[in-house]
Amino acid sequence: MESAGRLIIFVLGAPGAGKGSLCKKLAKRYAFTHLSIGDVLRNVVAIPGADETVVGYVQRGELLPTELLFDVLRPHINGCGTIILDGFPRRLDQAEAFEKEFQAPTLVLFFDCPRDLAEGRVVNRKQGREGDNLETFKKRYDEFQELNPPLLERYEKQGKLITVDTSGYTNASYAMLLHLLQGRL
Repeated sequence: MESAGRLIIFVLGAPGAGKGSLCKKLAKRYAFTHLSIGDVLRNVVAIPGADETVVGYVQRGELLPTELLFDVLRPHINGCGTIILDGFPRRLDQAEAFEKEFQAPTLVLFFDCPRDLAEGRVVNRKQGREGDNLETFKKRYDEFQELNPPLLERYEKQGKLITVDTSGYTNASYAMLLHLLQGRL
C-alpha cells in the first residue's frame, strides 16, 4: 500500500545501459534506497538454503513469476522511504501487479543506450558478474526489446516517463539525468 510521501522510481534499460552506475549516484545524492533487482536476486541465491525455485530461475537467467519476485522484494520495499527500483519492472503485467500491491511509480526512468555500446559494457565489465557473456547478453537484450515497449508506452501516456541518453560517459549521462529530473522530485 502507498506510503505517504514515498516516491517509487522505476528504472528501465537494457543490460549495460548504465542503470546500476546512475542509480547508485542518484540514490546517494538524494538519500534514496537503491534496489537493484539483479543484485537482490543474486544475494538471495547466494544464501545457503535459498528457495530452490528462485535459485533455478536465477541460474537459468529467466524472469521470476511476479508473485515469487514480490515475495523476495517485499521485505526490501515495505517500510522504506523513496525507492529506486533498478531493473524493474521487466513486463507490463509486473508493473500492473506492483501498482496494485504497493503503489504506482512516481517516475519512470528509461536509460536509452545503443545495443553495440551496451553489449561492450556488459562483456567488458570490470566487476564481472556470472552471466556477463555475449550469449547471456543477447538473450537478455532480445527479451528487453520484446517486453519494454508496452512499459514505455504506458508510462509515456501517464506523463511519468523520462528518457535519458546513456550512450555517453557516466558523468555526462548523470548530469543529463539531473537536468531532466529538475522539478520532478
